[in-house]
Amino acid sequence: MKFRLIAVVAFVLAGAASAAGDVPGYKSELNIPFCTVNGKELKMNAFLPVKADKPSPVMVDIHGGWWTVGEPTDNIQHFFPTFTGKGIAIFAISYRLGKEGGFPENIRDCRNAIRFIRKNAARFNIDPERIGCMGGSAGSHLSMMCAMVPEDFNDGGPTEELKGISAKVCNAYSFVGPTDFVRQWDEAPEDRLPDGTFRPADDNIHHDARPRHRILHHGIIPDTEEHRALYRKMSPIGHVRKDIAPLLIVDGERDDIVPHAHGKYLHQKLKEAGADSTYFLMEMQGHVFPRGAKLTAVLDPWLNRTLKIEEK
Repeated sequence: MKFRLIAVVAFVLAGAASAAGDVPGYKSELNIPFCTVNGKELKMNAFLPVKADKPSPVMVDIHGGWWTVGEPTDNIQHFFPTFTGKGIAIFAISYRLGKEGGFPENIRDCRNAIRFIRKNAARFNIDPERIGCMGGSAGSHLSMMCAMVPEDFNDGGPTEELKGISAKVCNAYSFVGPTDFVRQWDEAPEDRLPDGTFRPADDNIHHDARPRHRILHHGIIPDTEEHRALYRKMSPIGHVRKDIAPLLIVDGERDDIVPHAHGKYLHQKLKEAGADSTYFLMEMQGHVFPRGAKLTAVLDPWLNRTLKIEEK
């Protein structure tokens, strides 16, 4: 059903239809260009505390939508009050989608957005040493990659005006996202038709990853060990090591878009490596935006710790 995709996209794009100005103490700056790649100008939206007495911590929001649809949210309501109550600046970013994006292009775009924010720390009155990221679904994958890949990850690198600026983040809050593209491919239904052609992605089919990965990996499928290694390199599971930014990984117990608790498996591998990883399972929930008192009880202290926020 198309409704299923629309619902999935909606939960990671926006909450209520209120502007940042409706959240006390915040202002918005919309459609800020942060880089141009292959003739395409990428933009972000900023939601900034207006009376911060010192540079604010940051969370960079990366939207979902199977890496093929979606746009940065232009409102702040779904970040309230967990984030805005702490005086966290929010930047909602865009990245190249579908055929013009794919991997590693969209990873590069997200990392360049982080570089731009850091470069312009004084303009936004934010702390360049306290920049974290977050996202759901496809945005979950991209936020984990920002937290886990090394600085010299071969994604095309910074654009000219961002050279010399680090893409490092201090955390990633990542929910209902895939962590292993080889596994996602293997778990997905076949997309090859009897005549040897390939069908397009079908929103009626649960976890229909294969048609999308054919596009997003520029025609490469994990049919050889070399190609499987590429898929893992573009996945969080390919970057497990001790010295990564702290992660908060959330799975939906009944997720039919990214089934079988991808996050839990990654969390276990990270803990084995000695990395800073926290895991939360949304019981009886599917591919949805995490909410509720149990989640807040985990998220709240995690944000304080990883963004070095002192509660008043």
